[in-house]
Amino acid sequence: MIWRPFYFANLIVDPKNENRLYKPDLNLVVSNDGGSSFSNISGGAHGDFHDVWIDPQSPDHLITGDDGGVWYSYDAGNKWWKGDNLPISQFYHVSVDMDRPYHVYGGLQDNSAWVGESQYPGGITNSRWENMYNGDGFWIFVDPLDADYIYAEYQGGEIGRVNRKTHETRNIKPLPGYKEGKLRFNWNTPIHLSPTRKGTIYLGSQFLFRSRDFGQTWERVSPDLTTNDPAKQQQEQSGGVTVDNSSAEMHTTIYAIAESPKNPAVIWAGTDDGNLQVTRDGGKTWTNVVANVRGLPANAWVSSIEAGHFDEGTVYASFDLHTFGDMRSYAYKSTDFGKTWSPLVGAESPVRGYAHVIKEDLVNRDLLFLGTELGLWVTLDGGKQWAHYKGGDLPAVAVRDLAIHPRDDDLVIATHGRGIWIIDDIRPLRALTPAMLTATAAFLQVKPAVQRMPAFGGWANGDATFVGPNPPDEAVITYYQRRRHIFGDLKIEVFDQAGKLVGTVPSGKRRGLSRVTWSMRLKAPTVPPAASASFGAAFGPRVLPGTYTVRMSKDKDVFTTRLQVVADPRARYPLADRQAQFALALKLSGLLGDMTFAVERMNGVRQALDDRAAKLPSGDSLAARLNAASSAVDLLRKKIVATKEGGMITGEERLRENLADLYGNVAVFYEGRPTQTQVERGDAIARELADVVRDFDAWTGRELPGLNAALAAKRLESIRVLSREQWEAKAAAGGGPN
Repeated sequence: MIWRPFYFANLIVDPKNENRLYKPDLNLVVSNDGGSSFSNISGGAHGDFHDVWIDPQSPDHLITGDDGGVWYSYDAGNKWWKGDNLPISQFYHVSVDMDRPYHVYGGLQDNSAWVGESQYPGGITNSRWENMYNGDGFWIFVDPLDADYIYAEYQGGEIGRVNRKTHETRNIKPLPGYKEGKLRFNWNTPIHLSPTRKGTIYLGSQFLFRSRDFGQTWERVSPDLTTNDPAKQQQEQSGGVTVDNSSAEMHTTIYAIAESPKNPAVIWAGTDDGNLQVTRDGGKTWTNVVANVRGLPANAWVSSIEAGHFDEGTVYASFDLHTFGDMRSYAYKSTDFGKTWSPLVGAESPVRGYAHVIKEDLVNRDLLFLGTELGLWVTLDGGKQWAHYKGGDLPAVAVRDLAIHPRDDDLVIATHGRGIWIIDDIRPLRALTPAMLTATAAFLQVKPAVQRMPAFGGWANGDATFVGPNPPDEAVITYYQRRRHIFGDLKIEVFDQAGKLVGTVPSGKRRGLSRVTWSMRLKAPTVPPAASASFGAAFGPRVLPGTYTVRMSKDKDVFTTRLQVVADPRARYPLADRQAQFALALKLSGLLGDMTFAVERMNGVRQALDDRAAKLPSGDSLAARLNAASSAVDLLRKKIVATKEGGMITGEERLRENLADLYGNVAVFYEGRPTQTQVERGDAIARELADVVRDFDAWTGRELPGLNAALAAKRLESIRVLSREQWEAKAAAGGGPN
């Protein structure tokens, strides 16, 4: 009852029973006798309970918050349901691998280390994330020498090498030597993978450790790099109630590690008690350069270190002083191995929140990202000007870590309270040079548009599960406008290699960066109207890989860029198979158009027959002939389209439904070579349609002359059959069927 009293100190009394009280603790406990005895009712909930809400009208209905989320009980705590639809996870760190699509790795506050997909058919649900370790999750990386293994760490430096497939785990934490006593590992102990030597990993206590054999052995490559202040090492002493030594209280430890991508002999280490150390000889000698950081208060936590990707002497460091009541952002850059430093966040900067992490872009050295307690900040000019990133409605949440994918150019963001966010393709930010910013308008660097394979996955989850969206399946086009477009047209079009228009893209007129998407599909086929929708024919054929031209017409100015469309690198079918699929998709789309024309001809004749019959007196013999003729034409129409609602389950299937289904399977759901059966089925439907059209033409040739003569005698307009030219003109004018 007094375990960690600073952390668990609530008592909640049932509003209808003064003898029932709840005590949030490591477990949730309840007393039904006024506190004389307590029992555990945590059940299957997570643990570390902090609050309980009791429904005043129905006290058996409880809502509690613990370190695993929000939990609901309707029977006073016997059973618990978790609120899985709240994207409020608290990530400390994030990394990525090189799978296609890549995986995201991260550690969660009191919720272990996890790996999940960056995209998945149907969206990224909770079930697509897999728990890989234990405890509070912090750093987690895939082993660059063997992707079946990961390195993961929980509080106090408990690092393990985990098999991703079997979940077999081996603890590889460095241990003290003879009579050495306890090593000091931070609650958030840093792991660092060497960017230059695959298989080399670093870990920090008060010493920097390095292993080159998967953690089998560790070498110390530094002395104690902290202040080793004994006044900050009294966590095993009590203030009078209980001792609390969970490792969250461990101080004077290494908190940040970075090896230079340009020179493995240059290694940086920052501590939680204010030291910033560098070695230029692989760990033989170390220099504390923190005194060279002018304007930095003493004892600041070194929250992150980023070794420069372009010069071995360049380094970035962020510092955290919020535990001293200082909420300012401290971030600095050095280009001479820490001898001199330049502040990156000035007094007039808009940056808010104490700094957690700073990252330099892998391509543009002037593009920097700063994660603070209040969001993500971006600079395009090396820190002279900063902007608060709000794309995708990213909230002003704590950004604890960042990772840039070296192949896909995505920025992956670990937030402490809103889970993982991904900014798809940061190459447009790289292209925002000072010259570009002064242009009236321009397309920005566009990466190849990958035609992801159509795939099925996921399932119905209801409203109690959060589903993260996938990146768009469409080609993303990014453009810049110095000012908002006000006068004249703004139009974006896509042309193929022959200069043929293949797509029109909706455009935004706001200033700054805009992103629009092109489906990489031609127009959907026209489908005859019927009693049910034809979902299989709702999409047009996807264009073939190749180089396309995107043209933006901005009033009288024209801007163009090239867009490379490429096949999914996972696809095993060659281009020839795609071409065969595209050819059949076009053929079936055209056949749907022929079918639509045929039905429109029939509908036109039927409507004319009904119209003329309605203009004749009741009982007129010609009216009876016209009504009979309309029924005869309708019988032919019903051979093509379903006229009873219900679709394939309770309705009908006719040629239209068969063809739309075949088209969807060929054009939408699989992009490899069609089966021979599909080819033959298309030919069979075409022949059956031709039979109906032949019968209709025969009927019109046989019946309409006599009917038109009779109508002329009654001074009524004759009935004409719609021509192909008339139908196409109607469709071009926007009056055709959808």
